[in-house]
Amino acid sequence: MIKTHCFILLTILLFWLPCKAQQQDGSVFERRVSINQTNQPISYILDQISWQAGVFFSYDASIFDAEKTISLEVENKSLFTVLNTLFNSDNFSFYELENQIIISKKVNTELINKLKNDTIPTKYFFLAGKLLDIKKENPVKYATVSVSNKPIGTISNFDGEFLLKIHPENILDTIIISCMGYKQLIMPAYKILDEDIIIMSPVSIRIKEVKVTATTPHELLKNVRNNLTKNYSANYKLMTAFYRETVEQDNNYINVSEAVMEVLKAPYSNTIRKDVIRLIKGRKSPDVQSFKWVNIKLQGGPFSITQLDVVKTMKRFIDKDYEELYKYRISKVIWYKTEPVYVLKFESVSELFFPAYEGEMYIHRETFAIIHAKFKLSKNSLHEAESRMIKKKPRGVKAKPSFVQYTVNYQQFQGKWHLATAQASIKVKIKSRRDKINSEFHSISDLLITNIQPTELKRFTRTESLSRHDVFVEMINSYDEQYWGNYNIIKPNEDLRKAFKNETDFEMK
Repeated sequence: MIKTHCFILLTILLFWLPCKAQQQDGSVFERRVSINQTNQPISYILDQISWQAGVFFSYDASIFDAEKTISLEVENKSLFTVLNTLFNSDNFSFYELENQIIISKKVNTELINKLKNDTIPTKYFFLAGKLLDIKKENPVKYATVSVSNKPIGTISNFDGEFLLKIHPENILDTIIISCMGYKQLIMPAYKILDEDIIIMSPVSIRIKEVKVTATTPHELLKNVRNNLTKNYSANYKLMTAFYRETVEQDNNYINVSEAVMEVLKAPYSNTIRKDVIRLIKGRKSPDVQSFKWVNIKLQGGPFSITQLDVVKTMKRFIDKDYEELYKYRISKVIWYKTEPVYVLKFESVSELFFPAYEGEMYIHRETFAIIHAKFKLSKNSLHEAESRMIKKKPRGVKAKPSFVQYTVNYQQFQGKWHLATAQASIKVKIKSRRDKINSEFHSISDLLITNIQPTELKRFTRTESLSRHDVFVEMINSYDEQYWGNYNIIKPNEDLRKAFKNETDFEMK
């Protein structure tokens, strides 16, 4: 007897409303070399570096004495570090041109202009590392890794690994690594080229001397609303974002889909004007395993994840009109990524409306900006969620959401707070006696803002804009071995890498 596949369409609508380029390798300056030479000519040492790193050097013989003897001892250091050790970095500059490194005097306007106008694509620096806790040696998950005073960044994955791609002009900039409960790390970008493991030290997050009775929850919320235009941008912004959508069946991946997209962020002062999204490029894994008679499809993914910007969408637990439907409590004051914040907990006091949430917000103690929120559907709302979230299911199949949780983070840039990351985590239990199904499906959607730029755009064309009705996995092509180029992404953890066809190639992209 031939079994018939069951098809279930699961929407990931986060809030319910009334009805081109080939992958480039990283810069050659990232390549590691080991040199242990005593009283050898510079030309000889350059030959050793050339052989180890697989590069060629070009320079004017008049700018330094190539026969001058020096000693150099470095072990497994980046080419960038070695060259700056070998030469005085105050007097010399190094430029990459394909597989060639040009050594020149520091001020050489003619050469700089020539290289900038060259048609050869710029090789970005790929800064990679793994963050570990100093005491437990456990990975530090979801830490922010960003360029100081620039809207460029990424986050560490579940294994504590990160990959940040930066333009060569930023290699001397400062990198800031932050995570709740850990001391912030500040280091030059080029230092990460020499580090495989970066240790983070735990710190106390509680601010003991501050009394949380200094304000009431309702006064705090009032200050949040009164300072929205001061804390958040009143202008349009064009954001580059990375989006990942995964589906697991009983802890085994059955689908992984990813995309780079652009978010046209409407002013926070205009709640009527909605954010719009367009896809730049995307890919998906091949079928990791059979769907076992059930096909889960997530509706609205990239569009819906942007609705997690609770400040922009003014969700009910912030909106004054719904304030009486929630019970609020200031639980403590803590340090969150070097910022003093109130932790405001909330829960619904009425189950007569849907959706009803419970969770917490982190509110900046000085500016009253919401900089973090985590919330989930209340127990009673989970019962109501089935009819709202499950769009199609065959007769005899039971599908019930068992867990629905959302997280959103904001980051400050140029005096304003902007959406930084968002995550939706949804679990659905599916049973069918006829088809002998008893499984739990877990979908996780992650959004990472990797760059922010001012823009004069007010809209995308209708044909290129994504909507809440789109099924993301049906819109993109299969896995591509050479794909992301210089776009920043969330580095996949080990399990995700295995979900793609070519694990080795995917790991480096």
